[in-house]
Amino acid sequence: MAPPRKKHRAPGEGHPVHLRLPQDVFQRIEAKTKKTGWPFNRVIINELAGFPDLDQLAKLGERIRDMENILAKYGSRVTLADLGEPILRAVDEVLAAKTDGELQARLDKLRVLRREMVKFEQTAKQ
Repeated sequence: MAPPRKKHRAPGEGHPVHLRLPQDVFQRIEAKTKKTGWPFNRVIINELAGFPDLDQLAKLGERIRDMENILAKYGSRVTLADLGEPILRAVDEVLAAKTDGELQARLDKLRVLRREMVKFEQTAKQ
């Protein structure tokens, strides 16, 4: 016995597809059909046609999140570098101190700068 013949469709006629839609999606599509007066099929086709690049948009979203992380890390490094210059100047001042009073004042300044740097490092890690 020969296999059944394929049904020939007219040009532009779609392929039959049976879908099971979640309740919320079904209600949204149904509301659009009532609002626009279009057939159920047309609303579904328009919905699907509205998202042809959905996969690419998802990849773009991932790349944007990656770039946000990279920029945050870069910003942390720049801030630490900005804090590093005053610390180096403070170290030079400590080394150039001639009296104990000068040395103590300059060490206090160095401690304050280092404390700020440590505090920033801790907040950057969080």
